[in-house]
Amino acid sequence: MTKDLARDFVFGNLSPGERGEVARARLSNAELDAEIREFEAQLAPLTGAAGDIPPPPALFDRIIDAIDEHDRELAGKTAQGIDEGIWLPWLPGIEARRMWTPRTVMLRCQPGAVLPAHDHDEDEHIIVVSGDFVVGGRTFRAGDYHCSPKGNPHGNAFTRGGCLLLIQCLA
Repeated sequence: MTKDLARDFVFGNLSPGERGEVARARLSNAELDAEIREFEAQLAPLTGAAGDIPPPPALFDRIIDAIDEHDRELAGKTAQGIDEGIWLPWLPGIEARRMWTPRTVMLRCQPGAVLPAHDHDEDEHIIVVSGDFVVGGRTFRAGDYHCSPKGNPHGNAFTRGGCLLLIQCLA
């Protein structure tokens, strides 16, 4: 099913709503993301198959203007796509990526992954970026926020369908 979904995504066979759902799902589903990348790589050689088509007038100038605007907007800032950076294996079915501080990470959790019970030495703030995350019997979804204060233990937390979490720990 993942391969079929990836194929339909890459071939443009999905409605805009479905395409958005798959784009969000690939954030937390490494297998789906890998399948999409594989299809894209297989199709890349076909991009020149149409032959020589003259570019529209002033296309080069528009490209240069867009690059200049991009450079002005991002000057002095840090920007990183979800597919950039290093994801490291952390727990079974869970990968972690450090963000702007050592205590700020993203977790990419495969369906069924479990975060074991633990105590908190500092306040832990979690935002669900995509998917579902279950803590204490409550299901959190994209955009939901959960905080476990310092000294507050909790039991196992898990995801049913996979998730992408942004976690920041503060003393």
